[in-house]
Amino acid sequence: MTPAEIRAAIAADPALSALLPDSQAIAEAMSAGRTRANTIEIGNGLILATVGLEAGNALLDVMNSAADFRHVKPLLEQGRLAVSSPLVVATLNSLVGTVLTQEQSDALIALGRDPDPVAELDVRRAIWLDDGTRAI
Repeated sequence: MTPAEIRAAIAADPALSALLPDSQAIAEAMSAGRTRANTIEIGNGLILATVGLEAGNALLDVMNSAADFRHVKPLLEQGRLAVSSPLVVATLNSLVGTVLTQEQSDALIALGRDPDPVAELDVRRAIWLDDGTRAI
């Protein structure tokens, strides 16, 4: 995040503003739950390991038999399905309540996400100007 983005986030959130000028506390609060897409690709085995045999088999049965997923099958067999893809995420979420629970969908989606913490130094640079005065 840029200093301007960090300043805007702090200004927009009274809870973050209340932490000023504690840059470490602000960085921790801003980092909570923050993630970014990664490049992991999954296949049949990782699906089974993540959601279990019963739910995994049910999901793979749908993916292997439905005409809509005919091009997904080889990707799963080769371990090349990009789970961070917005299309894959939307598809997994669309299967909640029929094939997957929300927790199982979230577990699979989480495979395609990495933590994306906000660095304390970046927050400090947003709070303080080079001359030592506070920017916010």
